[in-house]
Amino acid sequence: MVVSDNAPAEEDAGYRRRPPDLIHRYFISLKSHRQTAPMLFKVTDDSGFLAIIDPDAYRGFVHADWTWDTIQEHFRREMRDRHLLIWGTGMEHFWSIDVSFQPTRASGFRKVVGSISASRGRLLLTNYESLTMAAQFPDVTLPEAHERGQVLSVSPGLYDCRIVQLSDPESGAPFEEPVSFIYELTRATSSREIWSEIPWSAA
Repeated sequence: MVVSDNAPAEEDAGYRRRPPDLIHRYFISLKSHRQTAPMLFKVTDDSGFLAIIDPDAYRGFVHADWTWDTIQEHFRREMRDRHLLIWGTGMEHFWSIDVSFQPTRASGFRKVVGSISASRGRLLLTNYESLTMAAQFPDVTLPEAHERGQVLSVSPGLYDCRIVQLSDPESGAPFEEPVSFIYELTRATSSREIWSEIPWSAA
């Protein structure tokens, strides 16, 4: 089971009407807690999925003729081993992502928390396209060249990753907001329940 919190139904319309307010409240939260500025990344998404992997432990190759069923099973195995977190985004987009290494208490349209290991002190912000390239071709290693700027350097260990999508992807807000996702990474004090399915995925 995935621990995921969506905004209450009666608040959904309000979130859709006021997406800039979510961004405003997020930055007010950062200021009030006197945190260092988050790191901003831009990550492409041509399939409606984003991911974080441990590039030093994630096993990429599946089969030259992988299917949706086999790739799903592969993702579940890698999530079970704490090498991968993958979730649905609700749309294809070029996402703006803030990464914070301190609690932000930011809220948004929906959020989910999972654990991932950084076996050698690296985490990669990636997408479904890169994961499936590695799944199909055994000579593809992650990060690919165009994603090397999306590698986070961290201390080796287990991390909790709180993923917040600030606005409803069906609202049009992602085309206007300066930040669409927050990835909040903190050292894990205990191992969370393993993701057995992809959060926010209609498939």
